[in-house]
Amino acid sequence: MYIRNLILILFSSILISGCATTYAPSDWLPNTDEIQKESFGGWMTLIVRPDSLIAQDTYLQYDGEFISSDENNVYLLADSLFIIPKENISTGILEIDEKNSVEYGLWTFGGFIATISNGVYLIFTAPLWLFTGIPATIGESNRDRYEYDEENTDSLYWENIQKFARFPQGLPDNIELKNLKPKIILTNDLE
Repeated sequence: MYIRNLILILFSSILISGCATTYAPSDWLPNTDEIQKESFGGWMTLIVRPDSLIAQDTYLQYDGEFISSDENNVYLLADSLFIIPKENISTGILEIDEKNSVEYGLWTFGGFIATISNGVYLIFTAPLWLFTGIPATIGESNRDRYEYDEENTDSLYWENIQKFARFPQGLPDNIELKNLKPKIILTNDLE
């Protein structure tokens, strides 16, 4: 009974501990080996402060493909194009590719369970699986994920992530922003 509860607790902690949530729609992020072939920008989620000082106003969340950024604005494309002033952005996350953190967690759990066959050496091998597997799972979950926090991020953040935009050199002068098409058409489940 004790071992079963211990295994359940350890498995739950592997799956939950430090795993980053993705905000991108399913099938939107490419696999890691396909990034170089992708002509679209990464998926960005931005939390924007309200424009007023009224306490009832709430923060807004914008999600979409990272089109580009300039000195003052960030351009996101979802169902429509959003032009978001940088000065209003509170936090943000840019995701580049699909993560394999679930597979890492399952391998860690499987390896941990397999140590039962090690007999007495289980006291050495089981913790070894956990001490290596949990950090690997967390690392995979946070790989290629760029977080912005207005209090802890310097001004180089936007320069560093610009290479992951659809237009990394900036918006072309001859482009009509309203004519940009998203990678996939996002549907509203309420319709």
